[in-house]
Amino acid sequence: MVFLCKVSDVPPGRAKRIARGRKPAVAVFEVEGRFHATADQCTHGTALLSRGQIVEGRIICPLHAGSFDLVTGAPMDLPCDTPLAVYPVDVREDGIYAEIPD
Repeated sequence: MVFLCKVSDVPPGRAKRIARGRKPAVAVFEVEGRFHATADQCTHGTALLSRGQIVEGRIICPLHAGSFDLVTGAPMDLPCDTPLAVYPVDVREDGIYAEIPD
């Protein structure tokens, strides 16, 4: 498990982008008290999903308005048709950790 950020760093109903140096960035989302971690880049283009809007458990891409399920990563709306990488999250005290492959 990799430490991503503190719970207090993620605003309720919003996202936080986690830069990882030369590795792809991760987006951490808070939805109704639960945290989700995904790849931050849309699978359809170069948009940052951490800048998107969260609606009913989905993240809406700010560039083309396609969306992904935050639990499964499944594409929910066109033009997105490739699943989004999602990472298992563990919250310990005030820390958010995720299992992210190298």
